[in-house]
Amino acid sequence: MTYLETIDLWTAKPPGPGKFLADLLSKIDITQEEFADAIGTSRFTVNQIVNGKRTVTTAMAFRIAKATNTSPEVWLNLQRDVDAFEAYSKIKDELEGVRVVRPKRTEAEMVVALD
Repeated sequence: MTYLETIDLWTAKPPGPGKFLADLLSKIDITQEEFADAIGTSRFTVNQIVNGKRTVTTAMAFRIAKATNTSPEVWLNLQRDVDAFEAYSKIKDELEGVRVVRPKRTEAEMVVALD
């Protein structure tokens, strides 16, 4: 199954990084203001992320990761899934007109030898 086929199976927008951040802050009993101070940004910025009004940039992912003892990939992957879902939702009808120029490959054929 391809990534596009996986997205097409989603029936609802995936939870974004803000949902996970809100849950985490609640579990560790820290306010958005305290967290904002810890990562060197404003409470407004943290609040916008928590409420899904602002995306998590790569730089912000590093800040959040350090403060929460996680990895930036966690936060970037959550954001990527939301971005992919929204983009796919907007253009999925247009994709019918996209012509395939490369045939499907097996997983073995997809591996690139580096030697």
